[in-house]
Amino acid sequence: MRILKYAIFISICIPFTAFGQNTDACLEKAMTQSEMNRCEGVNFERADAELNRVYKLLQKVYKDNKYFLSKLKISQRTWVKLRNSDLEMSFPKQNKQTEYGSVYPMCYSSISTTLTLQRVEYLKKWLEGIEEGDVCSGSIKRPDEIHHAINKI
Repeated sequence: MRILKYAIFISICIPFTAFGQNTDACLEKAMTQSEMNRCEGVNFERADAELNRVYKLLQKVYKDNKYFLSKLKISQRTWVKLRNSDLEMSFPKQNKQTEYGSVYPMCYSSISTTLTLQRVEYLKKWLEGIEEGDVCSGSIKRPDEIHHAINKI
């Protein structure tokens, strides 16, 4: 059982840890605001790709639970609206580039990345699993069920 947990952990977390190493290197090398903006934009693209990877894996692991998948879809769409609203709240002015300056793209991407990675971590609960006996786990499968579903993929 311990090996199973480790294998699932590795398959879920490796892309996430590699993400952090690559993002820091880009920002450390950036010499201009334009380069920092680009780095943060790339960071967001990577975070968004990780979110999509986790979302697609959830769809495969829970493919036999159509009700869960319909709720996941609603949840994800609602979360995107919340994320976008939070970004608008952070930068409410009409002409953002003029009002917030050349750092705006960097800041916007940085906040987008943070919010997206928080969502990734939240969704990963459904890929890591909950041990039997956790009465509040709801739709989260047990690790052995997840492992079985991943092996079918």
